[in-house]
Amino acid sequence: MSYSTFRKRMSLKGNTAFERSLNQQKREFELYFNNTINREMVKIDGIEQTAVFQDVNQNNNKDLSDDKYIITENDSNMKVGSYVEWRDKTWMVFTEEYKTINSHKQAKMKSSNQVIKWMVDGKVCGDGNGVPAFIQNQTLYTLGVSTSGYYSWIVNGKMMMYMQNNRETMAIKIGQRIFIGGMVFQVMFKDNVSRKGLINYLLEQDFVNPERDNVELEIADYYDVINPDKDVDEKPSNVAKEVIVSGADNARIGALVQYEAKIFHDGTEVDEEVDWTIADIDSSAEIVEQTANSIKLRIVKDFRKVGLTINVVATSKDGTVGSKTVRIVSPY
Repeated sequence: MSYSTFRKRMSLKGNTAFERSLNQQKREFELYFNNTINREMVKIDGIEQTAVFQDVNQNNNKDLSDDKYIITENDSNMKVGSYVEWRDKTWMVFTEEYKTINSHKQAKMKSSNQVIKWMVDGKVCGDGNGVPAFIQNQTLYTLGVSTSGYYSWIVNGKMMMYMQNNRETMAIKIGQRIFIGGMVFQVMFKDNVSRKGLINYLLEQDFVNPERDNVELEIADYYDVINPDKDVDEKPSNVAKEVIVSGADNARIGALVQYEAKIFHDGTEVDEEVDWTIADIDSSAEIVEQTANSIKLRIVKDFRKVGLTINVVATSKDGTVGSKTVRIVSPY
């Protein structure tokens, strides 16, 4: 065997010990990926490909969602916010793991539990089919009543809605109304920063108005779009008012942390109560105590929560919203 032939054969395995170890890891993954029994054909953002699915350990996890791990090859288009069509259901990718050894992609996904419809340029969004979303009930933390008009009372129900970040979902405005499960909710706050690829919206329950809403199609403000000349009462925006949430940017697992809200009107602090909401899709924090202007959280003592984020949201009585993104870190 000539020296050039020897060098060529060796270069296929790797020119250095590092390259040989990395290539060996990739070959081991390919062997597993091609032969495992939980490998199935799926569509990710409309592209057909193979993926491997694994159950997520639900120990010490108080949420009831059926989460799954999805594993793909490196050339897959999968990312945070991707829609996965698997076993006649639509799933949403929420978190993607940054692999220390770059042999494959791995992410965590949740099953979409609602299809939301709204009007975009005179047509129903999602090419007429609506957009899959994951809805999480927040009423447990914020139960109460609010007023509408002079004598009307409505349950102060709140929802957190997660959608893929795209042109249509980015166009959803603060104050826009949408149907969820036969009820109408109004968008109070949206965040497209905490999870790149996803948008989450804080929603507050509103009244169904048959003159504005198509109850049969479950599209809010449908007739406002069909009949644009019709007068519609708009909710005034509080441009001179803001809610500031203060507290630690990072919270250690197992720690007790406190956040406070202050309300300013025309630059002057005012004495006013707020409603608290915790956007916590991974059940990383528990509410210990909340008052009119402060909230205490206990971060779950679970190292699997390190690197995750939660949103602490404070809403004034007239709908002005402030929030703070908190990253969970190791205690060491």
